[in-house]
Amino acid sequence: MSVEITMPQLSDTMSEGTILNWLKQEGDTVKRGEALAEVATDKADLEIESFHEGTLLKIFAPKGATVKVGSIIAVVGEKGAQVDAPPAAKPAAPAQAAPTQPAPSQPAPSQPAPVQAAPVQQTPAPQPSMHVAQAAPFNSAPQVSATQVNGHAVDAKAEEERVKISPLARNLATNLGVDVASLAGSGDGGRIVKRDIERAAGAPMQAGQVQAPSAPQTPAMQIPVSPQPAAAKAPQAPRPATDGPAATEQLSRMRQAIAARMVESTTSIPHFYVTSKIHVDGLAKMRQSLKPLPQYEGLTFNHLILKASALALRAVPRVNAAFQNNNLLQPQAVNVGIVTAVPDGLLIPVLKNADQQPLADIVAEGRALVQRARSGRPKPDDLVGGTFSISNMGMFGVESFTAIISPGQGAILAVSPIQEEAIVVEGNVRVGSVMRVTLSVDHRIIDGVIAGEFLTELKRLLEDPVLLLA
Repeated sequence: MSVEITMPQLSDTMSEGTILNWLKQEGDTVKRGEALAEVATDKADLEIESFHEGTLLKIFAPKGATVKVGSIIAVVGEKGAQVDAPPAAKPAAPAQAAPTQPAPSQPAPSQPAPVQAAPVQQTPAPQPSMHVAQAAPFNSAPQVSATQVNGHAVDAKAEEERVKISPLARNLATNLGVDVASLAGSGDGGRIVKRDIERAAGAPMQAGQVQAPSAPQTPAMQIPVSPQPAAAKAPQAPRPATDGPAATEQLSRMRQAIAARMVESTTSIPHFYVTSKIHVDGLAKMRQSLKPLPQYEGLTFNHLILKASALALRAVPRVNAAFQNNNLLQPQAVNVGIVTAVPDGLLIPVLKNADQQPLADIVAEGRALVQRARSGRPKPDDLVGGTFSISNMGMFGVESFTAIISPGQGAILAVSPIQEEAIVVEGNVRVGSVMRVTLSVDHRIIDGVIAGEFLTELKRLLEDPVLLLA
């Protein structure tokens, strides 16, 4: 019996994956739980594990192929079994760029359409009925149609192929009357840039400044100036070139996914914010008492906040819900995501059933989740199933902040640093440790009363932390 291996959904936002490497080859024996391949997703590079034993009979998605979630990438079965290519299971071919204006007479999209260059010819002086091209502004793109350069009509694209010049430099040369064909460019690959035109014109200009026509001068109006001694001229340090284009860097897959998700969240979810101030002197003492115990090794405030949040979500389950297709989606499980900073982005590993786990298990599993995320090797199940998230910036010197809800969830908790403040206890003023937390909720399903109930329960649990051990 043969079993088809499909591209799994390894994160809540994953729609496709790219095969980075096959760890097993056709004909290799595969055991349950063994890694078959490494896959690049929108969040991280993950391993696909086999849930079946047998022989890897056929690989349908070679290294480098990008396939949709649910597409068949391989088949595992009994050695020697015949495997046929499944319909609609082959990886999608790379998308071809469609021509801007397709026409029957044009070549196939995979071949670049030839550029028809206008013939270069001498033109007589313009007549009143003829159209005269105007000089383009400095920041405009080069025109495709014929323009006037040094008194000759030429095609802009043909000219750009003949002379390597930036659009800004070309427009500046047109306005200053500089012959670009006689210049040697100082840019990358000999490209003529703005500073080359300024040198040739002998009149450097400030960025964005248009040169006004000079008034005619006569020799009688010019006053000779005696040259200054060389020693009187102070040496000037060389100034770095600032007229080049800004550096452009393609965003990573993770950053592109974050950008898309944040736009989706801020434009589709009406955020509503509620902040609470929590006294954490008792929480800090309990943490100091538990840390020396082996089962609480590595205990942090975030573990305590995670446990308290899970219990508060169980008490106020509406905050654990989400808006979906004009319906209220109420999960049965409380799965808390831990927003974790990684190079060039964020990952949100999810602690499943956090309300049912004892604090010691939350410490151990929470640490393992974060460590796998930071090392770039999360398990496939680490990044899926979250119903609520916590973003903790307690290690930074910020006063407070708000967090953006992850699409598919109804709320997120922003945790600010613990600070010493003057607090009033039973009419007496003393210095105490205070932490501010801000709950962002989806106002389509969660109103201020519900958000207030959740924060009140969270405050009660954190200010009487022995309840976290119950």
